[in-house]
Amino acid sequence: MTNLKGLFSAKDNKPESKYGSTRSTLFGKFYERIIAKWLEEEKDYEPKRWPNGAVHKPRIYWNKISLDNFSFAGESTFETKVRKLLQSHRSHCTPDGLFERKGKSYIWEAKNWPLYPEKGPESQIWNYFSDNPWILARTCDYEGDELEISGFLFSFWDMEIPVKKRIENKVKNIIGENRFEIICTKEIMKACIQNQYDWYVQIIKQEKNNIDDFFDRLLGKR
Repeated sequence: MTNLKGLFSAKDNKPESKYGSTRSTLFGKFYERIIAKWLEEEKDYEPKRWPNGAVHKPRIYWNKISLDNFSFAGESTFETKVRKLLQSHRSHCTPDGLFERKGKSYIWEAKNWPLYPEKGPESQIWNYFSDNPWILARTCDYEGDELEISGFLFSFWDMEIPVKKRIENKVKNIIGENRFEIICTKEIMKACIQNQYDWYVQIIKQEKNNIDDFFDRLLGKR
């Protein structure tokens, strides 16, 4: 079994070593393909795709978000930041995917951040939600049509179960039950490596061939 704990750690202690950040950046270029396919094949979320196969990225417009129907009890700092954001010059955000399940639409956003700061993911995630409050949207734009959003999926590299539950509960207290779920990418990777899903092996081989070709060209071998 691959040591996922050390997947993004430095290979040595030399100051010039950038193995960890290089691996993290490299993984960040294709890990969304893995998660999207896992959601489709293992969780029955059907992605909206472009003709080229890429997962469709919907738009959420800030001017269509109303805070009147949300409860921010105990989250006044978050509410203040969100109100300021909604009044800013920014018009919208573009989440990483739009999925359909049992006739309902779901927004998906993926953040890798395996090398997050020592203070941990919770503060980082809430700061992110303050700057990108897509979890408060009720509708999204899909190819010019307005779709009602039934829930949100947020994938993150890894976090302890108590932290995961605490974040999920805080979000649910604001937007309602059964509308938000955190998915840990590390657990998905464990399942993929253990089960060797055909679709997973295909993705990894495609990316490996692409990278091998690139480095061979840098070495003048092709």
